[in-house]
Amino acid sequence: MAPTTGLTVYHNPQCTKSRKSTTLLEENQEKGNYKLDIVKYKVTPPSRETLEILVEYLGIKNKDGPWKEDRPWDYLLRPEVQGKATSFEEAFDLIEEDPAMLERPFVIDWDRKIAVLGRPDISKVEKLVEERLSGKL
Repeated sequence: MAPTTGLTVYHNPQCTKSRKSTTLLEENQEKGNYKLDIVKYKVTPPSRETLEILVEYLGIKNKDGPWKEDRPWDYLLRPEVQGKATSFEEAFDLIEEDPAMLERPFVIDWDRKIAVLGRPDISKVEKLVEERLSGKL
């Protein structure tokens, strides 16, 4: 079962943006008053339940956003597999088969029920940390 409080980052140590995001989250943990759970998702893949929560917290079902409107599940996937799934279920299957297909880094704020992706830059992760530092819950 996934955590229900604090922050979780789905982290790939080989990824520069993932390392920067994780470092930022670690450095601000005490000041931001949150517990940080770092999940190396290639070793410990997210469960289907966690992927469903991620989709909910990202707000990508039936909403406009930075994803392809007709293929919102592609937002979860690395560029090399975008277009290979035709639904969230198929995207989840791809990630379950090979966790490296999950885009990274994703950060889930369990307290506020939101999630952000640290791509194409880490500005959304920075904003999430700033909000935590300012006490916006």
